[in-house]
Amino acid sequence: MKGMTATKKLITGTVFSLMVILSVGSTSGATAQAQIWRGPRVVIVPRYRVFPYAWGFGYPYPVYGNPYYYGYGYTPRYDAGPYDVAKGKGYHDGFDRGQEDARDSKRFDPNNSSHFRNSISMGYRDGFRQGYTDGFNHGAG
Repeated sequence: MKGMTATKKLITGTVFSLMVILSVGSTSGATAQAQIWRGPRVVIVPRYRVFPYAWGFGYPYPVYGNPYYYGYGYTPRYDAGPYDVAKGKGYHDGFDRGQEDARDSKRFDPNNSSHFRNSISMGYRDGFRQGYTDGFNHGAG
């Protein structure tokens, strides 16, 4: 009879200790995970494709050197557009740059600006040159 009681005590003690270990382990793990900050949520949104010429086939052929070109949208350059529009943009940029150069006591040189040197539009360059002259004279005077 005494052996049965010791066996029961051993089984009961083992079961109780397993329950305590499992409950402590499960609660401490959840608490530790709740305290970790993982940063803001990031949502990834797919970009939609832009097909400029009928799925890549069309005029002008080939599009950007590849008849199967599927490009994304085009961001126009700072000097893009018709002559008058590009000239207006160039005048504004040149005027600002001319004032800066006059304020900083630099010599008169519109070619000192990368926008002027790298421009592909004659309208932009003409407007920039005129705006630079006006801005330089305005800033110096």
